[in-house]
Amino acid sequence: MSLGTLCANPFELSFEQLESSLVATADAGYTGISVWPFVLGMAGVDAAWLAERLQELELTHPVAEAAFGWLSSDRDAAAAEVNALSEYATAVGSRELVAVTMEAALPPIDEASSRFGTLCRAAADAGLKVSVEFLPWTGIADLATAWEIVQRADCDNSGIMIDTWHWYRQPGGPNADLLRQIPAEKLRVVQLCDAAAELPRDQDIATETMTARLLPGDGAVDFAEVLGIIAGSGSAPIWFPEVFSSSLATEGPQTMAPRVLAASRSVMI
Repeated sequence: MSLGTLCANPFELSFEQLESSLVATADAGYTGISVWPFVLGMAGVDAAWLAERLQELELTHPVAEAAFGWLSSDRDAAAAEVNALSEYATAVGSRELVAVTMEAALPPIDEASSRFGTLCRAAADAGLKVSVEFLPWTGIADLATAWEIVQRADCDNSGIMIDTWHWYRQPGGPNADLLRQIPAEKLRVVQLCDAAAELPRDQDIATETMTARLLPGDGAVDFAEVLGIIAGSGSAPIWFPEVFSSSLATEGPQTMAPRVLAASRSVMI
């Protein structure tokens, strides 16, 4: 479970929201969670507290999200970020980092790939792998760009995250032909969610992704195709739902967590 799924505002987290979301996730039958490290401070806890609570609830934390500053020209700041994220990942038992950018444009592709390689090597020193996540409104907008960066960086611990909302909304739409060409070992993380066939007229894409995602199976994503390709490749990714929906979150964690799990299972191959 991506814990932000259970919050009306994923960027705010009180202690009560954190605790109720963790308990709801465990009660629903999930095996693990992913929580953004920066919201823990809002809840008044740290990674050590979270690690202990996860152990009590028999939950894991396999994916640490996310490195944002790896494309920065400020190399010291980028190194400090990955060091902090690696320390967090070690504390909570993660094995995978996610790398994203919120910038609208990339530096030249060789430079972007070099900086991603630097991130991967730093993560490798901590025993971690790194998956690039593409976000349709950013400089890494689609699978093709993410895959080119991974190929050029040529790091053994690099890979790609497939978020099925991003997959559907990427410029040009789903790219099944390219996905079939990516080796199984590079497809290590899959986030499950759905999207309306068309972007609502009253929303921009960034608003939709954070407030109006749909339960898997309730939208236009062709899960049989995308998950069939991933499963058919022999990949064994980390699967977890990330259904940011303001309306669904009003139901509360105890109601929403099992609904999201049932919907996710209904589309999995």
